[in-house]
Amino acid sequence: MHLYSIQKPCVVKKYLEEVKAGGIIIKSDALLPNDIIRYVKDKDIGETAEIQWKAMMENIYQGEENKFKNCLAVCNITYAMSAAPVAELAASLGILVSELSEEPAWKGKVITLGPLPDKLPLLHSIQGSDLKSRYDFVISTCSNRYREGVDFDQVCDLILEVAVNNNLKAEQMIKKVFVITDSVRFGGCSTSWKTLYEAKRSKFKEQGYGDDAMPHILFWNIWDIAGFMHYVEEPHPGVTLLMGSSKTLIKSFLDNGGEIGRHQLLEAAIANKEYQTLCVVD
Repeated sequence: MHLYSIQKPCVVKKYLEEVKAGGIIIKSDALLPNDIIRYVKDKDIGETAEIQWKAMMENIYQGEENKFKNCLAVCNITYAMSAAPVAELAASLGILVSELSEEPAWKGKVITLGPLPDKLPLLHSIQGSDLKSRYDFVISTCSNRYREGVDFDQVCDLILEVAVNNNLKAEQMIKKVFVITDSVRFGGCSTSWKTLYEAKRSKFKEQGYGDDAMPHILFWNIWDIAGFMHYVEEPHPGVTLLMGSSKTLIKSFLDNGGEIGRHQLLEAAIANKEYQTLCVVD
């Protein structure tokens, strides 16, 4: 199922309108983050969308169930991704992960590509007192007019630099990095993922961090223009490449704290109602 058919806008809007009118009690798990953020600027139900976001964050993801407490998002919204549903998904996930991070060095932060000519990754504190203003900040800061992939080398170097500058201990190091974009670069390096990842891990060890300090990197290409190209690849135990976006895939990402492998992708693929009546005959 393609992103554009995740939720029919009229269904989401009707739910928020009913909540605003007091016709139904707000359900914290009723909408996905991108469904909520789509209406945060709506003049009639924007405030209700803010309340829905707060309920979702408080009742689903925080506390002991917070699976994103040691995570960081990289949002790179290229010109090709500027189509509203894709940009909304990237921004909403970036904001969600930033709000759930617990360590001060990472909480409320997002990584974006910097301006020309260097286009180096930069760590930003997301500004805004409400969801609408935070959404505006992320869209403005994380969007670029050039199609430039996120460089694996540079992202890892930035994370290590932040950790060293803040005197972070190994247990305070970020555990997972979600790169939400439509392309990835290797810094012009033709080496394998294994060689690249191990080289980065060596740099972490040189700074006094152990073997497990290097974060797991999920490169998620959410721009699935064909609508059916959903796949996952694991070229190295520390790297996952994911392509595609659907309601079930986004929900699986959230439910599993960003852990996406072939098993989760299969579950997401068969989670739609049309598959529920099927049975396996041995």
